[in-house]
Amino acid sequence: MSQIKKTTASDLIMGVLLLAFGIYLIVESLGMKVFNSFLDAPGFFPFILGIIFCLFGIVMLIGSIRGGSVAATKATFRKDSLIALFLSPESKRVVILSFFMVVYIYGLIGRIHFAIATFIYLVVTFWYLKSTTWLKNIIISVLSAVLISAIFQYVFKIPLP
Repeated sequence: MSQIKKTTASDLIMGVLLLAFGIYLIVESLGMKVFNSFLDAPGFFPFILGIIFCLFGIVMLIGSIRGGSVAATKATFRKDSLIALFLSPESKRVVILSFFMVVYIYGLIGRIHFAIATFIYLVVTFWYLKSTTWLKNIIISVLSAVLISAIFQYVFKIPLP
C-alpha cells in the first residue's frame, strides 16, 4: 500500500477517534457542577477542548474521505495486514515500553521514593532502547530524576508520591 493511502487511512481512524473523544469531553463537561456561571465552572475548559477536538476530527475526516481513505482503511484492517502489524518489531517495542511504563506507574510510584522510581524507569528504558553507554545512561537518569523531583517539589510546590 502506498504511503498516501496509509496516511489517508490513518487520518480517517484518527479523525473518528478525535471526534469521539471530543463528544465525550463535551458531554462530561456539561455534566460538571456550575457554581455562578458556566464561564467560571470547572467544565468550561474541557468543553472548549471538546469543541476543538471535534473540529479537528471533522477536518481530518473530510480530508481523508476526499483522499480515498475508506478503501485504504479496509485494506489496513485485513487479517494479513493486522498480523503483519502485530508481529512487527516496532509493535513489539511499543508493547515492551508500555509494559515498562505500567510497572513504573503502578509498581514503583508510591512504593518507593519518586526520584528512585524515576531513576529505575529511565535506566531500564534507556538500556532497552540502547540509546547510550551505561555511564551516560546513569548520569542522564540521575540528573533527570533529581531535576524532575526538585522542580515539582520546590518550584511547583506539588508533593510527589
